[in-house]
Amino acid sequence: MDPNGLSAALLERLGRQATVDVLDVIEAKQIAWSDRVLSVTVERFERRLSEEIGRFRVDMIREIHDVRWDVIKWMFAFWIGQFFAVAGLLAFMFRCTGR
Repeated sequence: MDPNGLSAALLERLGRQATVDVLDVIEAKQIAWSDRVLSVTVERFERRLSEEIGRFRVDMIREIHDVRWDVIKWMFAFWIGQFFAVAGLLAFMFRCTGR
């Protein structure tokens, strides 16, 4: 790391090599801190993403269940309507033919 950004008093007091060593230690600590913050952030993101995917999956299963129930309900209504329509048509035909 370049010690040119430091004050002249610090450079004069510590010396050039000590200043470079201090800057290297600070840079190493900063890199370690950045890596730790990044790993914590990634863990939080992965946890939240898995929670959201789980919630989405549950919602989709509920939606599919509701849609299936509605389809089955309307199928039975259609079948009952068809049964009575055919029964009425047969009754009309038997009445007209005299049987």
